[in-house]
Amino acid sequence: MSLTTNDLNKILNIIESAISIKSGKIVKPIQDELQALRSDIKEIYDMISDLSGKILPNEQFQKLNNEQKL
Repeated sequence: MSLTTNDLNKILNIIESAISIKSGKIVKPIQDELQALRSDIKEIYDMISDLSGKILPNEQFQKLNNEQKL
């Protein structure tokens, strides 16, 4: 007995729904973690932006060439 096209389509649909359900359970926590990381990164950029206006450059450091700065 061989499977018909209809049988194969039903099997495919069952497999696709099982994968979809399983991947949904896996993807949700990852999405939450990514959102948290995005928020953390935004907060870090905001902190750096606030600091960049408060730090005065050292005049002597600015006079050094790139090799000396490294």
